[in-house]
Amino acid sequence: MKKIRYSLVLTAMILCLLLFSFAGCEKYRDFAWSGVEKGSVDLTLELGEDGKFDILQLTDIQFVDYVDDRSVAVMSAAISYADPDLIVITGDQISPEYLVGQKKKTKKILNQITAFFDSKQIPWTVCFGNHDGAMGVISKKEMVEIYQKSAFFIGGLTESDYCESYINEKEDTYCNYFIPVYEQGRGAVAHGVFIMDCATSLMSPYDGFTSGQIDFYNSMSKKYPGVNISMYTHEPTQEFQTMYDNRNDKQKVGIFKGEIEKPERGKTYYPTKDSAANERFSQSLKNNNNVRGIYVGHDHLSNFAGVYNIGEDNSIILAYGRMSTYGFGEWRYFMFNSSDRKQYKNYPRGGRAVTVSVDGGYTTRDILDSKDGKYTMTSRNEITISV
Repeated sequence: MKKIRYSLVLTAMILCLLLFSFAGCEKYRDFAWSGVEKGSVDLTLELGEDGKFDILQLTDIQFVDYVDDRSVAVMSAAISYADPDLIVITGDQISPEYLVGQKKKTKKILNQITAFFDSKQIPWTVCFGNHDGAMGVISKKEMVEIYQKSAFFIGGLTESDYCESYINEKEDTYCNYFIPVYEQGRGAVAHGVFIMDCATSLMSPYDGFTSGQIDFYNSMSKKYPGVNISMYTHEPTQEFQTMYDNRNDKQKVGIFKGEIEKPERGKTYYPTKDSAANERFSQSLKNNNNVRGIYVGHDHLSNFAGVYNIGEDNSIILAYGRMSTYGFGEWRYFMFNSSDRKQYKNYPRGGRAVTVSVDGGYTTRDILDSKDGKYTMTSRNEITISV
């Protein structure tokens, strides 16, 4: 029976891929780069004159054939609305499982994405998701080589003046960065933006952060004692599931806001399977007591956020970023339930804003398209903690 079921699923997937392949697509757009020479911009991050630093999280762009007009419009609107000091893209920039044997085309899409963000002339960075390295169409290393063409990209494959990094080719993890945010006039480090890569691909199980990644987080915590951190990654950690399970317990979850995708189906909100890695990371969070927010993507239609009390005097905002583009609309071909297709189609895209204040205030809010056809952005479900 299992073999029959597997054959039916495989046949359905092949038919869907064929349909997807022959579907019409728009012409490629040429995005104008900023024109700024690589290395000529000082990307040192500082608090503003108002003592604040604004971050915009975009996630799950998942371009598979072209960078479409609606997606460009909604991302541009979110960037203008949030007016960030830094843009962080938390994985699944592309979905190369649809591009097998088309490496040249994949590079073209990645160059389009890079040119788009470069044109905004705002510092930006990325981590990888479970889709980016799918099917071995292009390596993560090659993707970083393209991203680092931008004069405004923070990160890369070599030592940088603007971040500290951890790369491990054997773990297939490249985008692990500690990005310092300084006080005005490049004073002391006031905050740390921590990027944690997703060391997996679509066809392999996700076992959470690697030992090397956790060691990197611990080493940066020792190097920058007393500095609070906001962490960005793709896959939700086990803390998201714990918070979700205890969302009605005010002792464990002080605040819980936002939308939950399909809660009636017993949704599990973290896919990590290695209990030892999960526990080691969780213990590191407790010991260091410096992460004030973890922001993830992956789960396209969930955008909930909450304040999880991980330990005594140790509260962390856990939040999903809002899916940021309309992509190629592959949901038309891979969702057989009409209500699911309708929900996915009508879901407002956008981003998540995070504001860090010198006085210890720490705020996040969901940014979404009002669906008025003009890409008017609004915000809701604001959460604030003080540290």
